[in-house]
Amino acid sequence: MQQIDENVTQERSHIADLPEEWLQTHRDLVASVRRLMHAAATTATSIEDLREAMDLVDGASDLAQTELRAGVLLGEFGNPEKVTATRIRQIGAHNPLCLPLEISVDGARASATLAVDALAEGPQGCLHGGLSAWLMDCMLGLMVESTGRVCVTAQLELRYLAPTPLHRPLDLHATVDSTEGRKVWVNSWIECDGTRTVEARGLFIEPRQ
Repeated sequence: MQQIDENVTQERSHIADLPEEWLQTHRDLVASVRRLMHAAATTATSIEDLREAMDLVDGASDLAQTELRAGVLLGEFGNPEKVTATRIRQIGAHNPLCLPLEISVDGARASATLAVDALAEGPQGCLHGGLSAWLMDCMLGLMVESTGRVCVTAQLELRYLAPTPLHRPLDLHATVDSTEGRKVWVNSWIECDGTRTVEARGLFIEPRQ
């Protein structure tokens, strides 16, 4: 098998610069890879089936990496006009390691709903705390960007109030708390059946021009 670097034929690309048909096909591929990752993590099949699956996966990997970009697709971070215009942002649709998240902004609140599976497990039957932090950072950052500002995370504090279960709808929300010059403080939280399981507070700073 060739080294991945030898197959890099293109520079990194922005999602907005690629045709929608290619993007949709790539989203479908990523969804298929996520199903494979879940199957690989939870399979109880025979050794013979595992070996056959490995051969198929290796063949698919060789096919997909015949031409590579220099990195993953670049998203829409740094383009607050897109958020303020559409009031919606998809995160993770083109990267199988990310939890797929669709965040909408309604007035002064950002919201999203998702259910996580065994790939996101930390304590038995519960969402991993590190992934909770990732989700909160996404919610906080998008909330800030929806105000028309481009900021970066300077501080992120979390309080874990209760276990966050797998396989059940989780409601995520974020609101801006206060601003001072280039600084923005934002609050976010995760709820399950109306009970808060995680709360977060972030400080975001607008870089100097």
